Amino acid sequence: MSEHPSTAKELAIFLFCSTVYRLFSGALLVSLTWTILKQNDGDYLPLALAIFCSFIPAFITPMMIKRLSRHMTGRQMSSLFVLCLTGLALISGFSRNFTLGLLITNLFVWLMIMSLEASLDMWFTQLQRGMDETKVRRISGATTATSQAALMIGPLLAAGLMPILTGIGFSLVLSTGFLLVAGICYTRNGLPMDVREKPEVAAPARLPMTLFVPMVLIWPILGAFNFMLPVYVSNHGWTLFELGVLDAVFGLGMALIGVLVIIANTGRNLLVYLSALTALAVISTTMWWLMPDTLFLKALSLLILGMAFGGARVHIRVAIACRYSEAAVGLYVSKANALATPMLLLILSLQLAIIENAWLLPFLLVTLSVVLLLQTSATRFARGQTPVEAMGA
Repeated sequence: MSEHPSTAKELAIFLFCSTVYRLFSGALLVSLTWTILKQNDGDYLPLALAIFCSFIPAFITPMMIKRLSRHMTGRQMSSLFVLCLTGLALISGFSRNFTLGLLITNLFVWLMIMSLEASLDMWFTQLQRGMDETKVRRISGATTATSQAALMIGPLLAAGLMPILTGIGFSLVLSTGFLLVAGICYTRNGLPMDVREKPEVAAPARLPMTLFVPMVLIWPILGAFNFMLPVYVSNHGWTLFELGVLDAVFGLGMALIGVLVIIANTGRNLLVYLSALTALAVISTTMWWLMPDTLFLKALSLLILGMAFGGARVHIRVAIACRYSEAAVGLYVSKANALATPMLLLILSLQLAIIENAWLLPFLLVTLSVVLLLQTSATRFARGQTPVEAMGA
């Protein structure tokens, strides 16, 4: 397979687009979940329904990605999906006072977001082609740091703008941001897609289950977190400000671990790195369980949890990007998203059954993910001794 040189300019475009997209998507998502919750005060079923339905599009995503990857690169798909978010952000402003309208809008927003996550991973895979794995890990850390910083600011943006803008005004701000990203993706000349990668879409080499299961758990963890956090804030009589702060520090934790990955040479110390993530997950769970219910202590616990979760996502992205073609990565990510939907249904059902302890499940799932990745790191695959892509489909 030929290698495509990835320039600093292309990486800068990728960083900008992925960061700004996540800034405005974070604001859009938290505004949708908070509005749905407040319209049904005391009834958590609509919120649970909204979060579960958000993951139904995961069944459609694999087919979309597989079909589109025959004709488009990850960058081109990203432009198309962000353009769709531009329109959906506008629709969210008009449906602000209608729960059914918000639920339907939320459904399509998540369809675009899941498709975008797959296309961005494809774009990243294309950019890193031919690089050393340690360098790829640092680039992944940089993208994680900037993206999570954006997701951290997004909820605060919503908390700051929603009280002073009308529903239409807030949606116009979001649409402008999405349109900017879509335009830059569309007008830039990306790296060409090697047509010789296409046969790998049909039958890519298999991932180890200890790596694939954490991939499947990424969205259920986020869904469980998105459910438990508004419930916790509402139960304690807090406001959108506290929700924005707690959501933001979780993202800050993921950004912080990205910075640490850039600084540290984690490519040569995977066992130490993943053992540290396991320790962070255990510490955050213990803190949330035993510490008093103050904003500072809960925020500190979520900061640590965000570091563990973000570190796991960095490792997963590098492990697949260094061994699979762009199209195969998109297919695996979309398949993991599809399997995440029934998993999320089970998790949300459990959270509704133990509503007072709904916080427990996202903490335990993060811990399980990093433990599985630690197991994977002991194998030849995780250490990068045998590039899977070279083995053929």
